[in-house]
Amino acid sequence: MTDQQSDSLAATLRPYRENPGVLAALLVSRDGFIVAADADQGVDATAIAAHLGGVLDVGARLARELGQRETRHVFIELDDLTVLVSPFGDELLLALVGEAEALTCEYRLRRPSA
Repeated sequence: MTDQQSDSLAATLRPYRENPGVLAALLVSRDGFIVAADADQGVDATAIAAHLGGVLDVGARLARELGQRETRHVFIELDDLTVLVSPFGDELLLALVGEAEALTCEYRLRRPSA
């Protein structure tokens, strides 16, 4: 990858980091290597990337099992942080790490009528 390509990918991450509470924005290869990163000091982007490499593969296998075409997003909600993982083109994934309020996965539980 050339320096120009790397700079272009890093620039792609900046808008995500402009959102208050987003601590890291990463572009990660499907095998868990950082392609580009913009992260707060103290966030170990390399370690996060290593753990996220296979996340979408698991989602893809589950999607196939359920008769679906693809996985669009995987949310991992932790005590104080949320991690969002999404495909970014065919070869990369986008990972955002943020405070719980910055990255939310809203859902509703529908109850059957009584």
